[in-house]
Amino acid sequence: MKKRGISIRYKILLLLTSIPLITLTVYLVLAMRIFEDDKIAYVFDSTSSMSGTMATQIKTQLNGVLSTTKPIFQDYLSQQKFTSVGNSIFENEYNIETVAAFKDVNGNYQRDATLEKVQQGTDQTIGTLGGRFQTYLREADTQGRVVKVPFNDDRVLILEKVSNETKTRNTIFLVVVKMSESAEMFRAISSQKMYLISGDGTVLFGPENTTGQKLQAIVDPSFLKDAGSKVAQGAETVKATDGTELLVSFAKAGFGDLTVVTTVEKAKALGAVQILIRKSLIFFGILISLTVIISLFASSGLTHALTDLFAATKKVSEGDFNIRVKVDSNDEVGSLADNFNIMAAEVSRLMEQTAEKARMESELQTAKTVQETLFPEARAKIGPLSIAGYYEPASECGGDWWHYCQIGNKIFLWIGDATGHGAPAALITSAAKSASTIIEKLDISPAKALELLNRSIYDVSRGRIMMTFFLASFDLDTGELIYCNASHEAPFLMKKGDGPLKKKDLIPLNEVNNPRLGQARDSVYEETSIKLDAGDAVFFYTDGIPDIQNPGKEAWGEREFIKALIAANKDYPSVGDSVDKFAVSFQDHRQGAPLVDDVTFFVVKHEGTV
Repeated sequence: MKKRGISIRYKILLLLTSIPLITLTVYLVLAMRIFEDDKIAYVFDSTSSMSGTMATQIKTQLNGVLSTTKPIFQDYLSQQKFTSVGNSIFENEYNIETVAAFKDVNGNYQRDATLEKVQQGTDQTIGTLGGRFQTYLREADTQGRVVKVPFNDDRVLILEKVSNETKTRNTIFLVVVKMSESAEMFRAISSQKMYLISGDGTVLFGPENTTGQKLQAIVDPSFLKDAGSKVAQGAETVKATDGTELLVSFAKAGFGDLTVVTTVEKAKALGAVQILIRKSLIFFGILISLTVIISLFASSGLTHALTDLFAATKKVSEGDFNIRVKVDSNDEVGSLADNFNIMAAEVSRLMEQTAEKARMESELQTAKTVQETLFPEARAKIGPLSIAGYYEPASECGGDWWHYCQIGNKIFLWIGDATGHGAPAALITSAAKSASTIIEKLDISPAKALELLNRSIYDVSRGRIMMTFFLASFDLDTGELIYCNASHEAPFLMKKGDGPLKKKDLIPLNEVNNPRLGQARDSVYEETSIKLDAGDAVFFYTDGIPDIQNPGKEAWGEREFIKALIAANKDYPSVGDSVDKFAVSFQDHRQGAPLVDDVTFFVVKHEGTV
């Protein structure tokens, strides 16, 4: 025995260091992923909340503007001009700079009335917009409401389409309102950037130098591609135009086609994760260093004891079972040394037991060979009777036995089943065979033969092992079958008919039933007889056949047994074919599973000729 490969000391050292290394690495990776996912979820929740809040605020402010200007609109619609009532309301709203009415004249909207804080301010506003204003009017006529921030400041332009009571004339009202506080909130400098955008992606309010730009110049707007969906709020990870990953959330304002978008750079949002990773790596390195140092000491102490055990096993491999190992440790290695010492002592005893077991198996195989001599030839023809049988024990030796013989003008048919199977049952069958050899010479009836056989079995087993038995004798002169049953499975008489064999043609030979052999020494047995005609057959069997199980532990059962018996004999075949067909049936069910009991059966058929 030689040492091969890497020393176990280094293997243990590698094991003790690699396990913590792998575990901590996996833990670090998983922890970072979980922390990153949690951080992203937190940022999404925070930005979504901010987007929703700002969207609600914008909606509230703009709805408030329309609520304030609604009486002014009604004043114009009722009087076709702005009266002192509308002007009074307008003057009290400091943040509203302009309210103008544009009347539909032959499909074109023309300004008809104006309220303004600054004289000619409306003209300047419309003049500044130029042709864009007519575009806004057409959009308002189509959409009903348009919100624009065309001046790149805090002034919001609202175009609201209103119909008269009869819906025969449309009027578009222009409202210019200052939203300084809201605009300032969008311009505020922070890690989170907010944008108020219109339906075409134009930034209305946002950080410095973004107002009036298209959102797609800042970030990929694909997350807003389903603009017509009913989803009012959402969050996604997208890329900016410069490739930077952004965490984006959005919320529809519910006023026109306005949407609030909030963006955060993913790298900045996860800055705390990078700090945690650096600190974790420092801790990780310290922990691994300590693990290596401890592993060096542990592996050295452990391998010293294992080296002693290695030397001892080498002695054992050379046949020295008197070797003993002395290890002072109280851990598993110490227990291993103690167990090794016990093992060394046990090996000698086990070797002796193995030799004894081999001897017993050899003797059991011899017993099996001897028992096989107790059975007759599986195929035979005696006078007019054709006989074919089958026997398979559940173990090396079985408790079933069958036999046939001719004494004068009578043919005796024997079948028995000792309690259980194995060597004890085999001894009883041997006793039965020995007794039958003597009984055959006495020329007595089946009932008397079983009485003598019962005494022999009882004297051998003292009532501890019993045997069911069925004995029949066939008279060659009269064709009469006399039988006696000692609690055995009743054979089936299969009467020859004009058509195929049916269940009604199976006649169980159960007219008499007596105690089992070996149950009581002085048992008295009764017999009866039937007439066996040419073509008739009798099926003898033991109770192991219905008990045959498949690999799923499902028993064959009486029902399938009877069906198979009828199928094997429906055309009244020869006894050999009958036995072969029946054996195939139960083997198909068995599928190679071990037998739970011995299987024995044979068929006797009256051929009508000698």
